[in-house]
Order: sequence, then C-alpha cells, then structure tokens
Amino acid sequence: MCPPQPKRPIRKNYARMQYGEKKSIKHKLQQWFIENPRISARIRSCNVLIKLLTCILYCCRVANDERLYPEPFPFTEDAGKDDVTLYQYLLWVDFEFNVWFAQTMFALISMVYTILVFYLSYSGSVIRLLINIHFLLELVTSFPFILSIFIPSLTNLYVPVFLNCWLAKGALQAMMNDLNRKSFISSSALFRQLLLLFSVLACLIFTGMCSIEHLQRARGKRIDLFTSFYFVMVTFSTVGYGDWYPDYWASQLCVVILICVALGLIPKQLDELGQTWSERQKSGTDFSGWNGVDSHVVVTITTLEVEFIRDFLEEFYAHPENQRIQVVLLSPAELDNQTRMLLKIPLWNNRVHYVRGSSLRDEDLERANVATSKACFILSARHVNRKVATDEHTILRSWAIKDFAPSVRQYVQIFRAETKMHIEHAEVLICEDEFKYALLANNCICPGISTFITLLMHTSRGEEGQKSTEPWHKVYGFHSGNEMYQIKVQDSKFFGEYVGKSFSSTSFHAHKEYGIGLIAVSPDGDTSKMKLNPGQSHIIQPTDTVYYMGLTNEESLNDFRKGIQSQQKRANVASTIANIGSVAVDVPRSDKNDLPNRKKKRKKEKAADEINLIEVGEHIQSSRRPSIAMVTEGKIDSSSDSDQEEICDKCRGPCIQHKLQRTYPQVRTYIGTSNTVCHMMKEKRSLCCLKLDEKCAHKSATSAHEYQWRNRPIILAADRTSSGMYNLIIPLRAYYRPVHDLHPIILLLELEEQDSLNEAFLDAISYFPDIYWMKGKIGNLDCLLKAGVSSAEHVVVVKETAVMAEEHTADCSTIITVQKIHRMFPRLRMITELTHATNMRFVQFNPHNAYSLAQSRFEKKERKRGSHMPFMFRLPFAQGGVFSANMLDRLLYQAIIKPFVVDLVRLLLGIDQQSNGGYLTSFVITSEDLWIRNYGRLYQKLCSSVADIPIGIFRTKKMDTKTVSLDLQEQCKDFESTEMGRNKDMYDHVKNRMRSLNIKDSHTFNWIYNRGYMSSVLEGSDEKGLISYVIINPAQDLELESGDIVYVIRSPIRKDATNARINPRRGLRRSKNVSETIDSQNQVPTIVIDENIL
Repeated sequence: MCPPQPKRPIRKNYARMQYGEKKSIKHKLQQWFIENPRISARIRSCNVLIKLLTCILYCCRVANDERLYPEPFPFTEDAGKDDVTLYQYLLWVDFEFNVWFAQTMFALISMVYTILVFYLSYSGSVIRLLINIHFLLELVTSFPFILSIFIPSLTNLYVPVFLNCWLAKGALQAMMNDLNRKSFISSSALFRQLLLLFSVLACLIFTGMCSIEHLQRARGKRIDLFTSFYFVMVTFSTVGYGDWYPDYWASQLCVVILICVALGLIPKQLDELGQTWSERQKSGTDFSGWNGVDSHVVVTITTLEVEFIRDFLEEFYAHPENQRIQVVLLSPAELDNQTRMLLKIPLWNNRVHYVRGSSLRDEDLERANVATSKACFILSARHVNRKVATDEHTILRSWAIKDFAPSVRQYVQIFRAETKMHIEHAEVLICEDEFKYALLANNCICPGISTFITLLMHTSRGEEGQKSTEPWHKVYGFHSGNEMYQIKVQDSKFFGEYVGKSFSSTSFHAHKEYGIGLIAVSPDGDTSKMKLNPGQSHIIQPTDTVYYMGLTNEESLNDFRKGIQSQQKRANVASTIANIGSVAVDVPRSDKNDLPNRKKKRKKEKAADEINLIEVGEHIQSSRRPSIAMVTEGKIDSSSDSDQEEICDKCRGPCIQHKLQRTYPQVRTYIGTSNTVCHMMKEKRSLCCLKLDEKCAHKSATSAHEYQWRNRPIILAADRTSSGMYNLIIPLRAYYRPVHDLHPIILLLELEEQDSLNEAFLDAISYFPDIYWMKGKIGNLDCLLKAGVSSAEHVVVVKETAVMAEEHTADCSTIITVQKIHRMFPRLRMITELTHATNMRFVQFNPHNAYSLAQSRFEKKERKRGSHMPFMFRLPFAQGGVFSANMLDRLLYQAIIKPFVVDLVRLLLGIDQQSNGGYLTSFVITSEDLWIRNYGRLYQKLCSSVADIPIGIFRTKKMDTKTVSLDLQEQCKDFESTEMGRNKDMYDHVKNRMRSLNIKDSHTFNWIYNRGYMSSVLEGSDEKGLISYVIINPAQDLELESGDIVYVIRSPIRKDATNARINPRRGLRRSKNVSETIDSQNQVPTIVIDENIL
C-alpha cells in the first residue's frame, strides 16, 4: 500500500500556469517604483522636491554672482562696454563649492532615478529612449555635474539647471494622475487642469527670467533676476512699458521663442480648463464640511424642478433652527438655467450645493458627504407618468443610503401606499395616496378642511393679507399664521399651572388666557401614544407632551407677558374686523388728522384708537347672555342623552342599522394600513351589486337616481384605481360617523376598453355599505348624470397618471374637465387635486368676473411682498375646492424640526386611530344656536357639556361691506346680473340630456348647507356673490354667524355608542341644570350649577 501523497496547492498551481509568475529583478522593481501607488507617489514627490531645490540653488548662485570673469581665465579690456559681446561669460560662471556640491549630489540622484524609471517603463528600442524629451532634459541639466566630478576643470561650466522646472512640472502632473486614479474624485480633474495651467505659466516665466538674465551677462547691459522677472511679466501681460529691453540678439531671440511657446501652450490649457469647468458646472461640486458649518442635510431627487426646489428651500429655511444648516442637492439630472439662477440667489447661494450623481453609487454618496449629514430627504418629482416605477426607484435609493450610512435619518416621500412595506426603516414617511385621499374624504365631511390643514402646516407669521383693503383678507390671512407646536408640560408657562386638571379643562382655560388651542397629548412624552382630545379621562401630568395651535411657540416669546398681550391684541383686532367688517378698518384712519405733534400724546391717542377699535362690537351684545355651564373637572353633563337608540324614521324600508356592524375591515387593499373600526356589512355584498349602471339578480337600478338613497352621493372621478382610495373610504365609513348620515360613494373610473376593475379591490370595498363603481369618462355628461351628479353632495376629481408634458401643463386636462362640469353645474361642490399649486388660479376661471381678476392682482402684490403662499386668497382654494398634493411635502420638510407633525396629521385625517383618542368632525351653526354668541362661549359650551374642542370655523359670507370693498361689491352685483344669460345655453343642454335619461327635476337638488335652503344645481349663477374661507383658532370674542361650519375634535366615544352620542351637535344642547343670575353691582352674569342634577 502506497503512503498517502501530500496535497498540492492545485488552485495556486493553476493560477501560475494560467497567468505566469514573474520573479525577475525588473518585475520586482516595477512593483516597487511603478505599480505600488503609495510608494510610487512618495518617490515622485521626492523627485519633484529635488527638481525644485535645484531651481532654488540656481537662483541662489545667480544672486551671489559678482558678474566677474573666473580667475583661471584672463580678463579682457573690452569688458564693461555695452556694444561688446563676451561669449566667455555665457560658458563659464563662478560656482561656490557648497552650491556645486549640492547640485552635483542632486544631479546624481536624479540621473540614477531617471535611468531606472526609463529602464523599467520602456520595453522597446534604445533610440526611443534617447529621443525622449524628458530624458534629454535630464541629460542636459544633470550629466555636466556628474562629469565635473571626474574633470575638475569643468566645475565652473554653466549648466541650464533652470530647465528642471519643466521636469518638475511633468513629475507633478504624473503624480496628480496617480492620485486621481486612487481617489475616484471627478472634481480633481478641474484641480489638475488648474495646477497644470499655473505650472506651465510658472515654467514659462521662470525659464524666460533665467535665460534672459544669463544671456545678458555677455553684454555690458547686465541685469539681475528681479529685473529679468519684471521684463518677462510686462511682456507676457502685453503691457510693454519699454523702460527696459534686451539689446543682445540672443536675448531677443529667446523672447520671441518664449512668446511662440506661450501662444502654443496657454490657449490649449485654457481650452481644456474651460471644458473641465463646464463639465464641473453640469456635474456640480463636491461638498465638504471644511468651511466650518455646523451640519448639513442631503436632498436626493430624480428630476430637478424649480418650483419643487423653491418650495423646499422656502419651507426649510423658514425655521430659525435651520438657518445654519447647509443643503446638498444630489440628483442625476443636469441643472437647467432656471434652477441655476435660483441657486445663485444670495439668500441660498452660500447655503445650497449641487452635486450631480446617483444615490445608488457610493462614490456619489461620498461626494455629497451623506455619512455625516443630519438627515437625508428622498423625494420624487411630481409630474411623473409611472408612479409605481418611481416608487421602485425610491425604494432602491432608500436602501442604498441605509446601506451606506445606517445612522442617517431618512425622510422619504412616495406615491403608492403599497410601497410602504419596503421603507419601514425610514424615520418619517409621507405617502401621497394615503394623505391625499384621506384629505379629500375629510373635505367631504368638513368642508374646507384641506385649506385648514394646508395653512396650519405652512410656516407663516400671519402677515398675509394685512395690506389688503378686503376685510376677509385680513381675518383669513392673520389666522393663517397659526401653526402646530409641542412642549413638555413641566417646561411650559402655558400649561404648567394646569397640572392635575383634565385635558378639556386645560384646553379651554389655555385658549381663554393665552389664545392657544390645545388639541393633543402624548402621555409621558411617548409619541407612539399620541391622542387627539382624550377628554375628561386624561389628567395633565408634568411629563406629558402637549400639542397646541398658536401664532407662535412659547420658546420664541422673549418677554412672555408682553408677547401674549401683543398676540391677544392682534387677535382681537382681527375678530373685530370679522364682526363688523370694513367699519373696523376705517376706525383708526378717522383719527389720524387729529393726532398732536408730541410723541407722548401720539402714543396715547394710538393706544386709545386700538382700544376703541376692539370695543366697537361690544354694544351689539345684550346685557344678559343665556347660561353656559362652567368647565369643571367632574363628569360631563349627559342628562340630555338617552341610552336607548332613537327610533329610525330616516331609512326607506328596512333600517340599515340592522345590516351593519362596527368592526375592523376584513380585507384591505395594501399592507401597512392602520386598524380602524368602521361601519361594515354583516354579510359581504355580491360583486355584481357594486356595478352602478348594470342590472343583476339582486337589483334592477341602472343609474343613481333610481336607487332612492336616503343621503346624497359622493362621486370620486379618477382615471384609474389606486390602493390609496381605501383611505378615502375609511374616514367616510368610520364608526364615529352617524350611521344615518353615511353618504353613498360612487367611483367613476376612466378605464380603457380592455381594462376591468381589479377583483382584489372589489373584494375589499364589497364589505363597506353603499359603495358603487361605474366605468365612464368624467367629461361625458351622460356618465355624470348616471353617476348622480345632479344630486351629489360632493364631486372629487383626481388624476392618477400624469401627462408627459411640460411640468406646468400636467394639470391641463383636469382643469379643463373641472371647468366644463362647473359651467354645467354651477352650484355643484367640487374638490379638485392638482399637481402644481400655481395652477390653482385656473380652477373655475372666469374672465368676466371682476372680483376674480382683482384677486389675481392682489396675488401678484403678495408675491412681491415675499409671501410663500400668494395663491391662498384665490376663491377656489380659500373655500376648499382645490388643493395641491405637493403641499403635503411641507409636512416632510417640517418633520426635521417638528417630528410630531406627520403623526398628528395622520390622526387628524383619520388615517390612524388611537384608543381613547378623539376624532375630527364638524357641525353647522344654525339660527337656533346663535344664543351662544361668540367663539369663546362655544368653546366653553362644548368643553363643559361633551368635552369637545373646537379648532376653527369655515365661514361663508355674502359680498358686502363686511367682506369686500365697496367698489368690488358693486362690480360683483353687475356680474351676477349678466352671468345667468351666459349660462342659459348650457342650462338648456343639461336639461335636455336629463329628460332623455328620464331624470326628473325632483332628483336635481343640492343642499347649500350654509344657507339652509334647497336649490337646484342648475339654476342661478355659480355663487359668485359668496365668499368662503377658514378661520384657524379664532379668538374668544369672534361672533358666530348662522351658516358657520365649526371644526371640532370630539372626545373619545365607545365602539358601541348610540347615534345620539355620535351626533356632533350633541354639545350644542342647552343644559337644564344651569341657571344664571346678574350681579347687581358689577352687572356681570354669574353661572350657578346645580350639583344635585350632576
């Protein structure tokens, strides 16, 4: 048996056989001098240093030269004459031993290194080596010194050592090439070009300076190095003073040669430098923190849009905390002219940096310095056609950044809800479909809430509209300055005194004392447990974090008392303007001519005028107001509620209550939806019953007017389905909506002929009551009439796919379609979603409306004043009829300063639910509710009775002196008289189509909820005589008006609560256990509560 053979390294042998193994000395030296980048760089650096030292030694030798002929040679008598040339002076110079020894040693080292490098790098013939310019220069500048070691008589031989500057330039260029290959930094190309240009200029100047100085040694007109340098600089700069010039033909020839060489080299270098600079401008720069900045954020975006970048910068730098933070734009797109001009604005020139590159490449992430950034915003352009593909790119970008810099916080914006499951690692995530559809749904429940949310999340100081002559501009613009803030209770002067009080009591007293609206709380500062209005069940603790609306945050008030008094005074003035209109605007102006010249008296008169302005409306109030219960810490008044469900007299046929149950949805359209209890069908509806315009075995109706619904439908018109539509259904079917107030939902989808609705989507909506769909185009009148537009509560228009066109024309089809529907149904309440906010001015555009044109002129003035939202005074936006999805991006931009803002908006819109938390709803103030008088008493009534918290008002007013100026009021009256004639043809056309479809006039109604009467959607003008706007967090003395819609955050209710408790108007009922007496001395009403009844 043979002994076992030792195992041989087979793989290593194979590698040797395939590639070979070089063991020669030449190969080892090549690895040492050339292939090893670190050692090669060090050797090249030493070579450059040696060449520079030889040039310095040459200058030292020239400076110490006494211009005498060397001793071993005879001195001629002609020396010193200007017209005599002594050629011996050109060949022999005076060398000190120390300088000669140093030059000789450096020459020996350089020669050995040059021969070694050329031996290792050249594998061809010796002739190629001998004709190489670098080798020839090395021979000229180094070999004479080596030869003088063996021939001492050649010690004083002149050697043009100054030519070593060209060798140093070549070695430096080779070294920069090696560094560029090692560092992967593209911007080093520009540095290399600059270094090459300056090195060529330096070599030309140094060569001319030394050569002319030496050539003039042969003449009597001798010069030193400085004079020669001066002459070369004057010559190259084309100035030519003529105070000195060379008189020797060799010197003159040298100048001509230098000029020719410069004309050949400099333009080439400048051209290459210009090309490199142009490429660098296109690719951006490399960001580094060497300039001493505190921190920076990185914004990655696929397409650069001017409006998109401007919105980000304006919102980001609107916060004082972000003023010292740099912004780095990382994008694969090239800067266009508009974006380049935007970044050159002095406000952002030194704070915004552009880096062209992809976030999928580590080299580009390194250039943007992502690893040390404070945060990374991952954004997408708005007018993209394929949003699913864009989200896929966003996922990869997020993963790449997480892989490159795991500790960097990510703020991600996506389009589709199904993408959320892949970006769960992001700290803040904004899904457009989720927020957009939830906002549209809440706009159907709370008219104008889209404008309310947009203004509340927009950074503003409340200065918009204050220069206007329109009273509603002043009120609307001032209250738009309210924002959301957070603070810990133990650190707050606002809420510190209310520790141990209930949440509703704290909210009321904080609004009464400081004018702020407390709406949410995080127990013990845990944001994951954030609750909207937990009501009486929550007691304020020092460790709680509370969230409130206010004109400014508490930390910004330098002088707390003066700051609060100033805010309350401004709020009272705005409330007075809202109460009495233009009279309040004119009050201060009437006393201007009566002011005395003294400064003290002028201040007193001005203060008196402001007091008079605020007190104008007080005489209107009666001496005695109806009673309202005090806000106490005990149990809220519930004596007016019945524990039994009221008898149903609203359903036509069997009550829908028996068919529904309150539970979680059984099927969802995407992963990542929150658990929300909704009104669900006990038995799943058949899919055939969901088709509105087709008969089936279970129904015979084929159009909306045949269904005989108890409530008017809500129509959603879109070009295709989206999983985000689930978020439109959830708020409209949430368990806290009164079951008899649920509106039917109709999905009008513009599907292609071969397309059909996804069965998974149909399966998800089949569990919800009164949801239907039909195929048709929104621009088709017959489809609209079949969908029930003549009796619709709201029509929501969205566009799921963008048109591949110029970015601002992406909304053109949506705008034209909405305009067409608006002309056919003037009183129809539509809600439109646009891609670009600037296109809002085209919604419901009417060139004959003088008031709309006046708003356009005012918008331009606001833009010149620096307003970030000049379109906020456009009537469609003010009334909540249009909003742009890119406004939701402001939530993402603010999240770096306000980390709570995204979670809070999700709770407000009903996207998320929190146990023992409240919800957003609204109710209408009728004439029977005017006994409450003002907003402060309404706040007290709701907090004391049902622990609800009002947050704002949606007000609709006629165009009178309380809203508009007198001139515009007259123009609007003339417009209304002529508008009916323009719409007559459209009116007749719609009526004819309705008759052909067998739709009777009894089906064409629309409830104008702020006027309290029924009106046809076809009759009359399009309500040009009405103005609607939101008032965020009104002051205490703002008087209520009939038709006001109050936004309220209701206290938590149980899942099994009765319809009476769910009714949002429950808190407006008069309490039977409260009486009111009048103090005979102070004439102040005193509220007395009967404790036995409570």
